[in-house]
Parts: sequence; C-alpha cells; structure tokens
Amino acid sequence: MGIGSVPILLLSSLIVWKMCFRQAAKTQPDLAGGALAVVIGGKATLHSDSKELVVPLNEMALNSLPKYWTGCRESGNDEVNVRDDLGFDELMYVKHERMKFFQEQVNQTYRKITTQDRLCPTAKHDKTKGYQIKRVIRVEDSAMFSRYMDRRDQIKRSRSSCEAPDPEIFTRAAMEASNGLTEVLSDVDDGINEVYLWHGTQVRAGLAIAKADFSLNFAGSGAGTMYGKGFYFSESCTKADEYATDEPGGHYDGVRGLLLCRVCLGNFYYTLDRESSAIDKYTNGEVDSTIGDRAKAVNTYREMVVYDRDQVYPEYLILYERLYRGETPQLPPKDVPFLLELPLYWRNVGRNPYTECFREHWMVKPTIRELIQRLANGSCGGDAAAPKVLRARRIEDSFLWCRYIDRKRSLGAQLQANGDLKCAPPNELDGNPESGHALTATILSEFHGDEAISVENMAPGLNETLLWHGTSQQAADAISEIGFEVKTSGTHGRRFGHGVYLAEDLSKSLSYCTSSGNVKYVLLCRAVCGHMHYTEEKSHPDATSEAAKLGKHCVLANPERSGLREYIVLETGHVYPEYSVEFED
Repeated sequence: MGIGSVPILLLSSLIVWKMCFRQAAKTQPDLAGGALAVVIGGKATLHSDSKELVVPLNEMALNSLPKYWTGCRESGNDEVNVRDDLGFDELMYVKHERMKFFQEQVNQTYRKITTQDRLCPTAKHDKTKGYQIKRVIRVEDSAMFSRYMDRRDQIKRSRSSCEAPDPEIFTRAAMEASNGLTEVLSDVDDGINEVYLWHGTQVRAGLAIAKADFSLNFAGSGAGTMYGKGFYFSESCTKADEYATDEPGGHYDGVRGLLLCRVCLGNFYYTLDRESSAIDKYTNGEVDSTIGDRAKAVNTYREMVVYDRDQVYPEYLILYERLYRGETPQLPPKDVPFLLELPLYWRNVGRNPYTECFREHWMVKPTIRELIQRLANGSCGGDAAAPKVLRARRIEDSFLWCRYIDRKRSLGAQLQANGDLKCAPPNELDGNPESGHALTATILSEFHGDEAISVENMAPGLNETLLWHGTSQQAADAISEIGFEVKTSGTHGRRFGHGVYLAEDLSKSLSYCTSSGNVKYVLLCRAVCGHMHYTEEKSHPDATSEAAKLGKHCVLANPERSGLREYIVLETGHVYPEYSVEFED
C-alpha cells in the first residue's frame, strides 16, 4: 500500500466507524412526544427515479387534462403546454389563496347527524362541530388519470343512459354554489353520474393512495363492508370523517385526512338496506356501483360504493383538524404552513421516519435535473455562467431528516412561546427592506418546482431556505451518508467562526470545490437559519460565538456589502443535505 492511500483509508475507517455508531443512534421530536427513531447502518441504497418507470398519458387523458394541473406542465402558467414526455406522478401543494375553496366545501357538506360510528355531535359525547383545513395536496398522476379516463369512457359507451340520484348528490350542489370552481376542480359528466365525493382516511394511508392508487386489499379494513368489498365514499365530509384517524403522539396527532375524489358512479344499484350481496349486481355486469340510502332508511347518510379502483381518481388529499367548541374555521397562516413530516416529492413521503427507517439515494430524472440547472443558472451571480449539471442524487435519510425537523419544530415552538410571528428575513437585517432576499428563495418563487424543490414546502417564517455548499467528492459523499460536522480546524470555515458554511450564490460555493475527474461536487441543502446575527465585517472570526451568546441560530455575513453573502449555521441539525449535485468542471 502506498503512502498516498493512508489518508483515504483513514477517512473510510472513520465513515465506517460512524455508520456502526449510528446503528444505535436515536433521535426524538423535541416537543412531539413521538417514538424514537433508530437508524440502520451501512451505506445508503441507490435507486433511479427514472421517467421511463412512469406510464405516460394516453390520448384520451391528454385531451381531458385539467387546465389547473401544473406539475405536468413546463411552468406554473396554465397556458404553457404539457411537457413532451407526458409521464408524471407528482404531488403538489395547493396554493394558499385557493385553500378557502376547500374549506367552503367542508363547511357546506358538514351534517350534524348521529350514527353508530359517531357519538352524538351535540350532546355530551363526541362534540365535533366542524373541521379546520390545514393543508391541501393535489395528486397529478398520468397512469392513474389515464386508467380513470379509460374506465369512464367505457361506462359512457356501455350505458345508453344513467338515472340520476334523487335527491341530487349535495357535493355537486355545494361546488356549484362556490366561486372559483374551475380553478381547482374539473367539470364532471352528469350523464354518467360523475361526481366529487369524500373518503376519510389516515394521513399516511392517504399519501399511500395518492402515490399508488386505491387497493382492494385494504377495502373494508376501516369499517366493514356493508355493500360488499369495494371503495366507500360519501357526499358528506362528516360521514367520511368517521373513517378518518389521526396519529396520537406522532407528527399527525390530531390531524386527519380526507380524500376528495372524482368518482364515476355510472349506472348504480339503489338500496335502503344493509346488503353485502350488492356487489353481485356489479359482478354480473348489471350496474357500475351501489348507493346505499341510509339517509332515507334511518336518517343518517347515503354511501356510494364502487368496486373498480379505475372508477376513482383521488385528486386531492386534505389535511384537517376536528373542531369541538364551535370555532369558526380560518385559513392557516401562510408564513408558517403545516408541513408533511417528509417532503411531498420524496418516494418515502408516506412513511414514518421514526418507526420505518430508510437510507436511500435517488438519481433524479431529467426533469428534476433540469430544474436544478435552472436554479443553478439563476443563483450564479455576476457574469459567471453556471456549469452544466451532470448528475444529481436526492438524499432520503430518516435519521438526518428526523434530526432536522426536530430542530425545526423546536425553533417554531420557541417563536410561538416568545410571541414572535416570524424571524427577521435577510433583506431586513441591513436596514434596507429593498435589499437582497435569499437568492435561491427568490428564484424558486419564479417557477413551479413542487416536484423537487419549492417555497411551498418550506417555512419562510423560520428563514428556511435552500443554500449551496461546495466541497470535494469525498466530503460530499461523507456528508450525504452521515450529515454535516462542524470542524474547529481546516482549510475553510474560519473567516466568520465555526459552523456550516453555506451560500445563496453558487459561484461562491464552487470556489470551495476541488475538482475530481473534471467534476465539481456541490450539496444543495435545506437550512433553517432562524434568528440571524448580521455582520458586514470583511473577516469576523468571533461572529458565530457572538451569535450563540445572543441566542441566534445563524450568522449572515455580508462583507462590506460588496462581497457574496454567506450563511454560517451554528448547529448541524439545522441543515439537511438534500441533493448531491455534480457539475461539469
């Protein structure tokens, strides 16, 4: 073995030791009271997030594509054409200003009716009097949508006419009474009894449906099979809420899920009775669905059942809380939105990182690589041109993520306890509100990026943003595996004290890189900067220690107001290395 191999061997041994150490490492939410998270050891498994694995839209689905869908388009502008590849499977946060429509639908379809599955809502027992929406997620999936449109067309061609339900399904009436319908919902075909209906669920189960569609393997697992094994829906959110569960002690404690689904009932079988054999009429080809009119029979609710998952498109997942004291539902705050426990675009989005450990790296598909390229182009300041993005890996690590959101949750709780609405943003720290915002956040707000990175899934009130970190290949690989470490010695990182050095300008981070095989390695990181200590000194080695004494979480260094700004985050847990990006040198 040559002498030159010794440093590499020592680095490898250090990484292996840390992996073994992390097998027993645990983390716990600071304030959530949730389960401990235990991390598996060994290197992360590598996967390919290839577009070839996604079934593209067929011609019929393409012609019926909702105009308000954005993830499948080349930008957030509705007028821009659908992407050429026609294959997509995205979850998108609905814009804050459009959430009011969904709150209206919940309010208008609420019914104060007692059933055997719910104690009296107005007496001494369960006093649920309404629901507060916390977040709305839209499902845009080319494969599921194509299957739905094919089945819808098959019903339309096979049925000369379909008798309409009497009375009219009141989700339809509620939607017609609301303004802004065409901005969030599609026109439905009344001739084949196509309607929007509610389905109650647990948040993680709802995310699983959104990612992989309904499954008959789980049909009836929530509350029996009154009309046979199928998929059960209601026109009332109150009935659907009976089947929705939360996650006591976990991230979704008190938070439940409602799926707002586009459902094609077609020709339905109508019954007043409990009739598990109703499915036989579907199996024999006589009908396409069942309507069990328990409202007329026992003054509760009608239930709609379909037996083919392709007759359902789960278009929206609505996260909500029950209201018990008659409070008036209000739109949640825009600056500090309720966020899923995991990023919306992660493959593991529906898993519990505290109980279901995962360590996966995903080679991103071309559309995500192009999006990162656009971010690089926009954040490479001055006259410098951003180098070409060759490859990018998304890092999905339950241990690193739990540590990150624990710190984020703790900081949010501190703000609330102190009565602070938000942390002062970077553009206000120098006394000039017109000065630079965090550059990456500004760029992200200019184009649609929910499928990979977006201001919609971050908390601007906590100064959470995306920042670059340039380094060597070995360091990038090590950080991707074990996270950041604050060094007290080294070539870089002493100008403003000890911490994790990040930059909004890519050219600044590239200056720290060492090339390996004509490739430079840069990490694109999430960072919760919190309260920031501002300095305009050209060099200020005590800045981070001063920040710590002042209760700050980060140093914003703006050397003489003329250099490229740097963010020096004090705690490693406030930074999550989400993408490892390889640039052409």
